[in-house]
Amino acid sequence: MLNKVQQKQITEALLQLGLSEKESGVYLSVLQNTDSSIISIAKDTGLSRGTAFDIAEKLKQKGYLAEVKRGKKRRLIVESPTNTFYSLLDVQHDQFSRSKKAVEDLLPLVKSITAESDFKPQIRVYAGEEGFRKVWDEILNFGGKDFLSIARIETFVEFAGEKFLLDIQNRKIKAGISSRAINESSALALKMVEMDKTSSRETRLAPTGFEFPSTEIIYGDKIAMFSTREENITVVIESKDFAQTHRIYFEMMWKFLENNHEIKL
Repeated sequence: MLNKVQQKQITEALLQLGLSEKESGVYLSVLQNTDSSIISIAKDTGLSRGTAFDIAEKLKQKGYLAEVKRGKKRRLIVESPTNTFYSLLDVQHDQFSRSKKAVEDLLPLVKSITAESDFKPQIRVYAGEEGFRKVWDEILNFGGKDFLSIARIETFVEFAGEKFLLDIQNRKIKAGISSRAINESSALALKMVEMDKTSSRETRLAPTGFEFPSTEIIYGDKIAMFSTREENITVVIESKDFAQTHRIYFEMMWKFLENNHEIKL
């Protein structure tokens, strides 16, 4: 017999696989009783015999239970768990594959319609680390092949941690996205520069004395601005005009920093 913890684990797994509470109860009853009948199931689960019979029939159709003859009696047993659960996974995989294909077929059509509609600039504000991570998910999935950044790496690390910074780099590489970065000069920034070749990135450092409290990412027609941990906000501006202007700002600084080692302050 299963203990209460084991029963709970199995029930939660069956619910996750799509069975109802009553179906899970009937399955557990048969699993623990080698001589299960509708009467014994009804007694174990508290269901009426009619309900127990109906549910048992459904579970037979789904491949969870089977009926066997023992003399003149008919008894219920659980089907081979391996075959049952892997078959279910195959069905769910097929359903997922069909849904994925439907989405892939639908996206180009929806995008073509939305692209033809009037563009409406908007500003979004997020608070805290959850918003920070959400916007980075957006950046890494925006569909373009490159983005620009102006940052103080220490501020970024203080907000989300160095592990998240490395996670972004790995996801960025996997997505085939390249970037150019203008970073505040620091020991950590120099360490990041050493990783440029393996990170599909080109970095130029601002002259000593120029500090960036916040971080700015320009991607597509959007600008994401990440504050310090103290202010704890992320702002996304979706505007073709603003994005283009900030790209020009970036290119001006990029050109200015081309020979940064020659700059005297």
